[in-house]
Amino acid sequence: MINLLIVEDEPQLVGILEYLFKDEGYEVFKAYSAEEAIKSLKTRGIDLVLLDIMLPQMDGFQLCAYLKKNTVIPVIILSAKKEDEDKIRGLELGAADYITKPFNHKELILRVKKVVEARVHKKELSIGKMNIHSATREVFIAGTGIELTPIEFNLLLLMAEKKGRVLSWESIFDAVWGYKKWEGAKEIVKITIYRLRQKIERDPSHPEYLLTIRGIGYKMNDFSKM
Repeated sequence: MINLLIVEDEPQLVGILEYLFKDEGYEVFKAYSAEEAIKSLKTRGIDLVLLDIMLPQMDGFQLCAYLKKNTVIPVIILSAKKEDEDKIRGLELGAADYITKPFNHKELILRVKKVVEARVHKKELSIGKMNIHSATREVFIAGTGIELTPIEFNLLLLMAEKKGRVLSWESIFDAVWGYKKWEGAKEIVKITIYRLRQKIERDPSHPEYLLTIRGIGYKMNDFSKM
């Protein structure tokens, strides 16, 4: 089942969208602000975000940029803003599609399905001898299953999705634990990385996957560039 997050501050429209997509077999989650959406994204396995632009406090453009930076979850913008510059801005920020209101129900469903199908094909990540199945939350190395805690899996998936990029411990803590600041956060990230290495590395003292970039943070090795 596909998990769809609707981020919209108009309850009546949320109700219509919820009815449409539940009828299509989607599991629907709702958020009436960007802040609520971020909380849902931390705790649920969301496959797609349907996003309004005109939200209170943090607007949809800002949330779209946040999602592009911190996740690989596709975003479809659903907005009354019809100007070309708004559409271009949304797509430049990483939206997979931009649909204007009012919308045709059948067209909306078809365009969402198209993005979902593209997402499903990217459910498996392969890095070196490691395969990560995000849909089933399973990890295999050379065909052998690796048991991870939910936090360990979320951290590994984040690093895998951002392979080759250096992530600071602050950005890791924000993305995985959902807090920007927390006493002892740096140590929590360090300990979780250590535990992950014990499970996925042949020699944890000389890691091949999770690399430490001294003074900055960590990165997942991109074996395709070796």
